[in-house]
Amino acid sequence: MTTKNNDELDIIAKHINDDELQLCNNNLSEEDFHSGIKCPSVHLRSIDLSRNSFKCLPPQIFTYTALTFLDVSRNRLQGLPTEIKLLVNLEKLIAVSNHFRLRQLPVDELASLHNLKLLDLRYNRKLKQSALESLNEVILPNNSQLEIRCTISSKEDDSAAKKLSACDRDATLLQSQLEPLSTPQLVKRLERSFGVLLNKETEQAYNRDYIMTTLLECYEKHGPREIRREKGIPVPKHRLDALVHELNAVNWPQTTRERPKIKAEHYMILQKPGSGVEDSVRTKKETAKLNKYKKLFDLAVDTLAEIDPVFAERFTALAVTHNFIGSPHIDTLNVGPFYGLSLGEFSDGGRIAVECSPLLVAEIDTKGKFGKVDGRFPHWVTPYEGERFSLIYYVTSGSVEPQTTAIFAPPPDVAPHWIPPPTFVP
Repeated sequence: MTTKNNDELDIIAKHINDDELQLCNNNLSEEDFHSGIKCPSVHLRSIDLSRNSFKCLPPQIFTYTALTFLDVSRNRLQGLPTEIKLLVNLEKLIAVSNHFRLRQLPVDELASLHNLKLLDLRYNRKLKQSALESLNEVILPNNSQLEIRCTISSKEDDSAAKKLSACDRDATLLQSQLEPLSTPQLVKRLERSFGVLLNKETEQAYNRDYIMTTLLECYEKHGPREIRREKGIPVPKHRLDALVHELNAVNWPQTTRERPKIKAEHYMILQKPGSGVEDSVRTKKETAKLNKYKKLFDLAVDTLAEIDPVFAERFTALAVTHNFIGSPHIDTLNVGPFYGLSLGEFSDGGRIAVECSPLLVAEIDTKGKFGKVDGRFPHWVTPYEGERFSLIYYVTSGSVEPQTTAIFAPPPDVAPHWIPPPTFVP
């Protein structure tokens, strides 16, 4: 993970007071503490690290033994270190919505914190009923004033959660289009787009079903989202004919494991040479696969190079699909935009739809055309009739391009009066 630069750290430093450290929602990780976040006082009493990207807590936290409040909610923590016992004055430990497992919680050390009055572990899906029972059994006899909050998920809840894959979503429904967003992103949308503030002291503020229902009600009152129609960059006919010929001849891999959560009759990923670790087993397998479909891959690269030679050099992988259906999703591994091209005998849709803002969706016509889209925004394919192939050129390594707009300007001869959509990050 990239650490913050000096300018960013200077801005963050402004959130530090003599007795309070407020670093909520700064996309921080433990590496950022090593790289330069300095706290001016050893007498800190409150630290808020919620809504960041911590996988483990920075060791510096446990030097502030005067702490009475620590909020580490909505990170990527799988547990707490034994050093938590050093925070002998801690009264409230808020750790909502992480990835905690019972075996990575130092139960005995937590039991030694006699001043602890609230241990909030709600919405850690891996914590089951047995976890709450173990915590109560070990901790409460030593601390009768402690309240332990823990959301217990049933097998039915777990089963329902597993079904929320892109391939199971009806892309024509607003809720399906919103499902790729995280719960914090849904909360932020309620606040910023509709002015609805949730009471964070209540369980509803963390209940995704309640948050989604509330958001859908706001959209219903507002009315349908605006649809913006766009056209991609046309590809020469001889290029399209050559690609369609190769696509019709493809002997598709007999597996659904390449992108199992996407709905498509066939889905194949071809890694670009040089994008993997040299001489690794995985790279050798990817090279053998690429050689099998080399003619199609080379045609695809040459076609993109005529439109955008710089991107043709930069992209790291090509997804080749056959009859891709709906599947609202976010490409979480991408580090920048992708190019999409669709081909085949299909009609009445098959556009790439992407959320440009909470109230605006763009639909890009990519049939025989290249569309440039940032897949880190929710996107899907609109319904169509017939047979549809697509080529998606994307980047998963190298420098990260900041998210700005979901769609990008075509050449002036394609859209001479093109107006960019608003800059927006979900």
